[in-house]
Amino acid sequence: MLAVRLTVADAVEVLAFLARFLHVLAAMVWVGLVVFVNFVQLVALQGADDQARGFLAKSVIPQVAWWYRHASTLAVATGAILLVTSGYLLPSLAFATEVHTPAARVVLLWTGVLGGLAMWMFVHMYIWPAVQVVIGLRPGNADAKAKARSKVVLFARLNLILAVPVTLAMVAAAHLY
Repeated sequence: MLAVRLTVADAVEVLAFLARFLHVLAAMVWVGLVVFVNFVQLVALQGADDQARGFLAKSVIPQVAWWYRHASTLAVATGAILLVTSGYLLPSLAFATEVHTPAARVVLLWTGVLGGLAMWMFVHMYIWPAVQVVIGLRPGNADAKAKARSKVVLFARLNLILAVPVTLAMVAAAHLY
């Protein structure tokens, strides 16, 4: 049935479908890693000795950081495509006439968008540069590494705190109205 629908759909519908699929997938990976980092990785690092911490810094943390960064970017990019293809942003590109959208849905959606952008900013402006210092991709003495670790913990926790209301706002905007 999906194959039949996609063969008769116009290009915008296909783009919207693919963007929504990638958006949900990327958001799942991103939020899953937010949970992993906060409840598993940071706890494991606190209890690890120097040898185990070194292993994690070389083997696990760079992989987690790569997926964390790229999943966040893919979620934001596909979200922007969805905003256009669904008519929330530049509605004249998606619709020939004006379409009424309930105010509550618009507020929920834009709340989720702003929260998601804040989360993305935390990843790219604070977490990733600090992780680079911690794992040695950027130079830093012991004091700089300690400050970088504190910054990673703070912004990873802020990402965790925002993940729940952002997810709720996005799902509610899509499914309550």
